[in-house]
Amino acid sequence: MPVDSQSLRILSHEPMGRDAYLLRLERPAWSWRAGELVGIIGPAEVDQRDYTIASGERDETLDVIYRLIPHGVLTPFLQKRRPGETLRVLGPYGRFVLRDPERPILFCATGTGIAPCRAYLRTHPTLNLTLLHGVRHPEDLYFREEFERAGYHPHCSRTRLAEAAERITDTLKTMELPENAHVYLCGANEMIYEAEEILSNRGVAFEHIFHEPYYYRAID
Repeated sequence: MPVDSQSLRILSHEPMGRDAYLLRLERPAWSWRAGELVGIIGPAEVDQRDYTIASGERDETLDVIYRLIPHGVLTPFLQKRRPGETLRVLGPYGRFVLRDPERPILFCATGTGIAPCRAYLRTHPTLNLTLLHGVRHPEDLYFREEFERAGYHPHCSRTRLAEAAERITDTLKTMELPENAHVYLCGANEMIYEAEEILSNRGVAFEHIFHEPYYYRAID
């Protein structure tokens, strides 16, 4: 699929959780596959950063969730953007797409790494999905109401929830893994490395594990 650049109008821009934002843009002229990325470009060409599209393939808007990094290059600029303004967006690209939506899916995400899973489920509403989402605080369980109709397992490391274990990787060590599943890991690099080792030790084939690193987790 060719990569294209287009100026898109901001339709809404709302805070989510403690330090994240949902940026909703008009749908571009090009289509995308669930799990693909777009590049959002700031005031200078070198300010481009990649974000996974959080919308389904047939949705009428292009949604992006990002976390504000106060000392970052792009997100302080994004935070100041208002509905009606435009952003230059480059896309789509990336390889973190569903290999087989007919197979059971185990998706493990931390923080905003939940974005591609939302795109998967909005594109394939009958997806056989088991989702483990790890955050620090309950208010950062983004899109929770959309995922609760699937096999949803929230995890909070700072605030204990009645139904939430503390760490995704602790759950992976003991949970019953979906049979014949593909596993998708997205978010903190540390979680991905640890999850891959656990899954390998439990007999999950390397070729059935796919990952999209987002960031290195800051020390708590």
